[in-house]
Amino acid sequence: MAHKSDSEIIQHTHNTARFFVEHRQVALVLLLGTFLWGWFGYSKMPKRKDPVIPVRVAVASCKWPGASAEDIEQLVTRPIEQAMAQNQAVKPPSGSDYGVRSLSFPNFALVFVQLDENVKDTRKELNDINLRLNELSNQLPKGAGPIQFNSNFGDTAALMLTVASPMVSDVEVALRARTVKKSIEHLRDTLPKNAPQPRISIVVSFPQSVAADEVKASFQLVERLGIQQGAFQDSHLFEGPGFICLDGRCLRWTGVAFLRKKCIWTTPSNDSRSTEYSPPI
Repeated sequence: MAHKSDSEIIQHTHNTARFFVEHRQVALVLLLGTFLWGWFGYSKMPKRKDPVIPVRVAVASCKWPGASAEDIEQLVTRPIEQAMAQNQAVKPPSGSDYGVRSLSFPNFALVFVQLDENVKDTRKELNDINLRLNELSNQLPKGAGPIQFNSNFGDTAALMLTVASPMVSDVEVALRARTVKKSIEHLRDTLPKNAPQPRISIVVSFPQSVAADEVKASFQLVERLGIQQGAFQDSHLFEGPGFICLDGRCLRWTGVAFLRKKCIWTTPSNDSRSTEYSPPI
């Protein structure tokens, strides 16, 4: 087979790349059209933080106290299934999916219904099924019912609670600090001269409207854990107006490691007014 020269290849070979190289205007017009098409599609595309996903599944429940599972199946579950199947929007059953599915228990029945994927107005169809079940409730055996139909699986209720407190003034901070300092000094003055050293005090301040017993239980747990793990010695737990304090000897390395593991704490700086502490729960 003879090798073709470059001139022959250029003269007789035609492909897409060569076409756009030789007709640059067409390539630029198509490129611009592609950008405009993409911009138009993006601008018309629905965008939501929480996309609307229509709910196509609902469940009906019915109680009949004292009835066996067989009676529930024959007199409650079957009529509910037949009432649901009268709606034309119910999904046709298949080998891998269902249109109407039921569970019968003693005293209780559950019936699930699923709408077809082609249904656009799911709310209308589910309301129609609900009306049929309401009519059926009057025809159930004595003591059975009413039928409760739940189709609000897509509704999500959110509750946000915010707890905030106003910042205290510098005067109140200074008064609390003075009270805490005097309490610690008074405790250490009552200790014997041969009390273990060095000592550390962990203080948590809280509003005076909060009972100290609510914080004391967590502090007692910290004290027990610290003693068991060898972090504290000769510990004393005391409380005052608006604060609770744990004072004791802190073994240098074991104590620091324990505090870093069990407590969330920050050293006060020029723009910080308190030390944060979070006892384990």
